[in-house]
Amino acid sequence: MTTFVLLSKLSLCGPGEVRALSATDREFERRLQEECPEVRRVASYALLGEYDFLHIFEAPDAHTAAKVALILNVFGNCTTQTLTAIPFEEFRALLEQV
Repeated sequence: MTTFVLLSKLSLCGPGEVRALSATDREFERRLQEECPEVRRVASYALLGEYDFLHIFEAPDAHTAAKVALILNVFGNCTTQTLTAIPFEEFRALLEQV
């Protein structure tokens, strides 16, 4: 499994949407389990700064990671950026080969 980082930035219109974030996250999790059972959400964080949320998840490939981002975008109130995360020990092994 490959580790991916999904950053999201919300564009909320009103206070009701802020209050609905918890329900949105539950629906996102439900859809992940239903549509991408092979994906494992490792952690999620609320952020201060350029992005509002960070989700770390494991998926078998980039196509599945793209599907995770698309599922999140279905909710229609955010933009996302998905990154591949290489564990540093694996990266160190790459460094030793160069």
